[in-house]
Amino acid sequence: MRVAIRMPQLGEAAAEATVVSWLVQPGQAVKAEQELVEVQTEKSLLTVAAPADGVLVEISAKPGDVLKVGEVLGHVGDPAAQAAPATPALANVHDVGAPPKPRAPRPNQLRPSGRSGDDGGRIAPPSLMAGSGERSFLSPRVRAKVAESGLKTSDLSFITGTGAGGRITAADIDRYLAHGEPMPPIRQAVAAAMTRSWTRPLATVATSVQVDSVLAHRRTVAGRPSLTVYALRALALGLKAGSPFAKRLYGNRMHTPGTIDLAVAVEVGDGVLTPVIRKVDELGLPELTTAVEDVIEKARAGKMADAGEAVASVSNYGVFGLTWATPIPLPGHSVILGLSAPQNQPEWNPATKTWDRVRRIELTLTFDHRIADGGDAARLINRIAEFISKPERL
Repeated sequence: MRVAIRMPQLGEAAAEATVVSWLVQPGQAVKAEQELVEVQTEKSLLTVAAPADGVLVEISAKPGDVLKVGEVLGHVGDPAAQAAPATPALANVHDVGAPPKPRAPRPNQLRPSGRSGDDGGRIAPPSLMAGSGERSFLSPRVRAKVAESGLKTSDLSFITGTGAGGRITAADIDRYLAHGEPMPPIRQAVAAAMTRSWTRPLATVATSVQVDSVLAHRRTVAGRPSLTVYALRALALGLKAGSPFAKRLYGNRMHTPGTIDLAVAVEVGDGVLTPVIRKVDELGLPELTTAVEDVIEKARAGKMADAGEAVASVSNYGVFGLTWATPIPLPGHSVILGLSAPQNQPEWNPATKTWDRVRRIELTLTFDHRIADGGDAARLINRIAEFISKPERL
């Protein structure tokens, strides 16, 4: 008996994942819940466990393959259940036996030819090479390779054809592609997620907030919370205070999660992961500091403890010294809060009638305009700024 290893549910917004590597090889014994294969979503690197005791008898998905939730990665079973070799495909009938009889060409397949070495009168289907201004003829085989490789028509203008009359051959395309390199799985996942996100109507609002009080307050809190921790806590409380952005959109229905779960952007290797922190609105600053440090450590180690979904996320682009950016919310997230690096700015003090030097950060809130409007976003970001300016309320 064989039991299928299927791509598990990866979260409400993740419909597929890329196979990264197998941790067990066919023929090896495995135990139920043993980690078998690593897969990459747009959020994290996850492991899929064995569904039962037995032997890994078959690997159906190789590294680089993209599978949807529920599709088969391989099979676990008894040693006798090793996968039988696939039945060889039938040979093309033109490859064996007597050659097929030639058919008389139709009148519209003929054309006059005044030179030798032509194509025998067959008219190849034309394809316009964008950017060249000339018409080039691509064989069905070449057109299939173009589609399979993901090339666009405009890319063909960069390929030098070595076929008759300068036509592009399959070998020309292979040589062109050989100069590139495959996109890492995490970049494929990020690209897919950002493409899905960009299909939504997104908008951004912004404001600035003074952070001298936060920088002083963090010295009094266990663990010395970072600005990211304060931003997560302020966002959670802002969402909890009746913001429509505390909801998730499924088709034409709005769903309000029972808890405020938030994600935090973490740069790792070739991309960005967004581990989820549960019940942020119920965590104090010391507990939230520990939770953030824990998920960041796991993310950078390539292991994510929680691959679930969040309603929103925080991106501290200020760690790169940036003073402005508009992060893109993940699919399924209603908003993403970005925060800049602190900047020294002059501020008039009416009490002393002097200019004081203060430190301020820019807050940007990019939101899904389907869920709520600009006024709702403005109220949310102003509430967040108020919490940050008065950290004792956090």
